[in-house]
Amino acid sequence: MVYLSSVNNQNLNFARKVSFGKEENEQQKDEETRLLYREKKENPIKTTLQIEGTKLKDAFSTYPQKGFEGSKNANFYEFLTMGTVPYLVGSAGLIATFNLANRFFDLPAAENANKIGKKMGLGVVFYGAAKTLSKSFVEAPVNAKYGIDINVPYKNKINELPEERNVSNFHDEKREGVIEEQEEAQPLETDIEAENEEEQNKDKGNLVAYEYHKAFESVDFPRWDLFYDNKDFGETRNAYFDSVGKKMGLDDEDMEHSDQKVKPLIKEKIIQTRVFSTLSSYLWAAVGVGIAMQKPWEDFLIDPVKRFKDMKNGVNNPNFILDFGKTFVKSFKEFAGTDKNGPIDYIINKCKHQTPDTLKKPEAKHIAGRALLGLAAGTTLLGNFVTLRDVNKSKGSLASTSIIDESKEKVVC
Repeated sequence: MVYLSSVNNQNLNFARKVSFGKEENEQQKDEETRLLYREKKENPIKTTLQIEGTKLKDAFSTYPQKGFEGSKNANFYEFLTMGTVPYLVGSAGLIATFNLANRFFDLPAAENANKIGKKMGLGVVFYGAAKTLSKSFVEAPVNAKYGIDINVPYKNKINELPEERNVSNFHDEKREGVIEEQEEAQPLETDIEAENEEEQNKDKGNLVAYEYHKAFESVDFPRWDLFYDNKDFGETRNAYFDSVGKKMGLDDEDMEHSDQKVKPLIKEKIIQTRVFSTLSSYLWAAVGVGIAMQKPWEDFLIDPVKRFKDMKNGVNNPNFILDFGKTFVKSFKEFAGTDKNGPIDYIINKCKHQTPDTLKKPEAKHIAGRALLGLAAGTTLLGNFVTLRDVNKSKGSLASTSIIDESKEKVVC
């Protein structure tokens, strides 16, 4: 271990520790950037909720405060994370438009507003749930077959810059003490390093921040370094790429430099998976909104306070979960037109040569619902077909291909 000592622009001595040991470098790297593969594999729901909960809390509290204060540490990650704020606030405003103002309406208007407001609220919930859950229809099979989790997160430690007020306070407090010490005796470098580190930790406040990213967040620049020498995948340096390559069916001769061969194939799978999961998720979200707009939800009781009062007064209300499930099934049938004379009944009656008077053709809204449902399911199946088919094994790194034209004269400098 080596300590570099120098003087900054305020004539204050400081020492910086430089590590050359492999174990210390690995430990420092693990503290700064850590792939959360094992945590997500063992506890996928808990890990996801912890990450999203932390990001949501910071999006409403920490990040806006830094922006209003003009913090030099505010960055683009924080800006993107705060994108959830207008979505949630806007959704709440949409629900409140019909559900909070109806107390000022007369009875008929209030009843109609309650029906619309209930559908609006369920539409927002179903949109978010369907959009989020439906992505796993395409992503989960790719992860199961190839071991490529395009959403594997990592925790990144950020050493922020001290704010101006912290810097001035630090220099004001240090200046007198350092000058007096320099007049008496020059302290040892290790003492300076320990003292400065203690003072900086006391003064810097929250200058250490953590960001949650995804290893494959950027297709062009994935965080490949997090997969090398990762004990969660195996003991060898290329254990992750060896595992993915074997699942892709690469030959043993291609596994000698598996990382160079597998990286382009992983990028190809990431692009395919992301395209189809995103496209299908919006279609499934539209299906969720369509189901939420159906008539059976008008009679569904959401208000937990009223349910509790009815139960206390002896009024028989069905169980919330059971009632929700039955209402959801009824709404789905009405959305797709399968409650009476649905597509199966229509085909059977048509085969029985029923007269046109006995046949009930599907309404236009039912046709639209079936088309939307079929498009969402078809896009998901197409995504599974494209992403799970055999990879193009001829693709690979150009590292093994010489870029030097041997026919031309070469000069070695």
